[in-house]
Amino acid sequence: MGLGAALNAAMSGLSLTKAQLAVSSRNIANANVDGYTLKTIVGSEVHNSSTSSSSVLTNQVMRQIDTELQASYWESMSDSAYATQYNDFIKRLDQMFGKVGDASSIPSLMNDFTNALTSLATDPSSQSAQNVAVTAAEELARSINGTANQVQSMRRDTDAAIADEVTQVNSILKEIEGLEASILTERSAGRETAHLQDQMDRQLEALTEKMDVEIRQDDEGTLRISTKSGATLYNHQASELQFTRSPTIGYGVEGNPIEVRSASGSVMELTPSDMKSGSLGALMELRDNTLPETQARLDELASQMALALSQQTSEGSEADNGANLPAATGLGVDTSNLNSSGDTIELEFDVNGESRKVTFVAVTDPSLLPLSSNVTADANDIVHGIVIPADSASLQSQISNALGTGFEVSVDAAGDLKVLAPTSPGTIEITRLTAKNTRTVTAADGSEIPLFVDSKDGGIPYTGALEEGGQKTGFAQRIVVNKAVVDDPSLLAGEADAQSSERANLLKDRLTQTEFTFAPSSGIGAKNAPYVGTISDFGIETIVKQSQIASAANSAETNTGAVTSMAKNAYENSYKVDVDEELVKLTELQNAYAANARVLSVIDEMYDTLFNI
Repeated sequence: MGLGAALNAAMSGLSLTKAQLAVSSRNIANANVDGYTLKTIVGSEVHNSSTSSSSVLTNQVMRQIDTELQASYWESMSDSAYATQYNDFIKRLDQMFGKVGDASSIPSLMNDFTNALTSLATDPSSQSAQNVAVTAAEELARSINGTANQVQSMRRDTDAAIADEVTQVNSILKEIEGLEASILTERSAGRETAHLQDQMDRQLEALTEKMDVEIRQDDEGTLRISTKSGATLYNHQASELQFTRSPTIGYGVEGNPIEVRSASGSVMELTPSDMKSGSLGALMELRDNTLPETQARLDELASQMALALSQQTSEGSEADNGANLPAATGLGVDTSNLNSSGDTIELEFDVNGESRKVTFVAVTDPSLLPLSSNVTADANDIVHGIVIPADSASLQSQISNALGTGFEVSVDAAGDLKVLAPTSPGTIEITRLTAKNTRTVTAADGSEIPLFVDSKDGGIPYTGALEEGGQKTGFAQRIVVNKAVVDDPSLLAGEADAQSSERANLLKDRLTQTEFTFAPSSGIGAKNAPYVGTISDFGIETIVKQSQIASAANSAETNTGAVTSMAKNAYENSYKVDVDEELVKLTELQNAYAANARVLSVIDEMYDTLFNI
C-alpha cells in the first residue's frame, strides 16, 4: 500500500470515528429525553481495485428501534386511551346514579313513595298523609328529571369533546405532513433524518392515542395512514376531519358524524368500525350508544311507572256466535274506552298447541303504519296498528284484516269486540283477550289515576303515544306529578265524600306487586328474554345495571393500562440509551481516533523525510 492509499484510509477512518463520537455524545446527552431513540452510525469498506487499496465510507445515522414492538405499543395505547376516556365519563354516571341504598337514589325515593302510600292507606282521610304522599311522588319525579337532564348534559359534553379531539387530530396530521416534507428534503440532500424520525414517531403516537389507525410505509419510506375501513388520513398530504358540534343535542337527537375530507376534496363518513379504540372512539361510543341507552333506561322506568298507575285493563269474557250449537267460540271485551294513542288490545291464542300473541296499538297518525315489532317489549309479539278514532265498523275492519282468515271479528255500536274461532278440532283456540286504556282524568271512575303526567304543553296525560317520535322518548325529563293532584292531594284517597284506602293500596301494589315486561332497549334484559318484574324492581335494576357498567369500565381501564405499561417498557427498552455502554463505546472511539491520528502523524513524518532527501 502506498502512502497515498494509507493516508486515504486513515483519513476515512478518522472521519468515521469522529462521526461516531458525535453520535455517542449525543446519545449520552439525550439519554433521559422522552422519545429519544438510540442512534448508531457504521462504516462500509470501499475497495479501490485500481490501487488495491481500501477505505471506509461513513454511512447515515440510524435509529435502533423494534418496529414490531412499536406497533404493539401503539395499538395497546389506543385501547388504553379508549378505556380511560370511557371510564372518565362512566365514573360521573356512576356517581350520579349512586348506590341502591343511598337516600337520594331513585330506588330509595321510590321506597319513600310506596311507604307514604302505605301510611295513606292506613288513614286515607289524613291530610298530612295525603300531602306526604304527593311530596314523595314529586321528589321521585324530580330525581328522575334531574338524572335524565344530567345524562343529556353529559352527551353535550361528549359532543364538545369530540369537536376538540377532531381539532387536535387535524393539528397532528398537519405536523406529520410538515415533518415528512422535511424528512424527504433532508434525505434527498444526503443529510441525516433520524432526529426528524423521532419527532415523527411522537406525532404518530399522539395520533394512535386519538384514533384507531393503520400506519404503513412504502418502499421509499413514504407514509400512508388510514382508518380501519380504508378512509385515507394521510397520503403525501394530510386529509382533514370535519365535524359540526351540536350544542343543543338532546334526547332522541342523533349527534353529527365525523367525516374525512381528502386533499382531493372527496368526503367519506367514518363508520363505527373506525371508532373501536382511541379517545375519539370512546367519546363517540358514549354519545351515540352508552348515554342514549342510559336515557332509554330512565324513560322506560318513567313511562312504565306512569302507565302502571293510570292504565285500566278490561279482561275478556267468554263469547260465541249465538247459535244453539256454536260453530265459533272465543272471547269478548269492551273497547269503548280505547280513546288514546298508545291504548292496546291484546289477543292470545293457540294454534295446534303453539301459543301466539297479537297486540293492536292505537295510533292517530296513519302514516305510522305498519308498526315495528319493537313497539312492544315482547320479541314474540305480533304488532299491528289501529287508527283511532274509529267507529265500530272501522275498528272491526282493521282488526279483521290484520288477523286474516281463521277468525270471526265483530264490534257492536257499544264498542264490544268479539274475536271468535271455529270450534272444529285442530284449529285455533282463543285463550285471552284484553283491552288496556290509560285514564286521562282524575275523576273517580276507578282506582287508577293519572298521577304522573307529561309536562309538555302545560301538562298532558302520558299514554305512550307513538306520534311525534314517541311520547316515551325523553319522558324521564318531562315526568311530573299531575297538577290536579298537587292542588288537591285528597284525590289520592278518592272523592272527598267517599275516601278510602282502595286507591292508595292499588297504587302501592302496582309499584311493588304487579309485574310488567320492560323494553330491552333499556339495556336490561334481552330481545328474546325481556326483563319482567315490578316497577320497584326495575328501579333497583337501573342502579345495578349502572354499577355493572362502571365495574366493567374500571376493569377495562386497569387491564388495558397494565398491557400498555408492559408494551411501553418493552418498546422503550428496544431503543433506550444505555449510558454505561455508550461511555465504554466513547472510550473505545477515542482510542480509535487517537490511533488514526497517530497513523496520519507517521505518514506526515514519512512525507517530510521523503521531501528532505
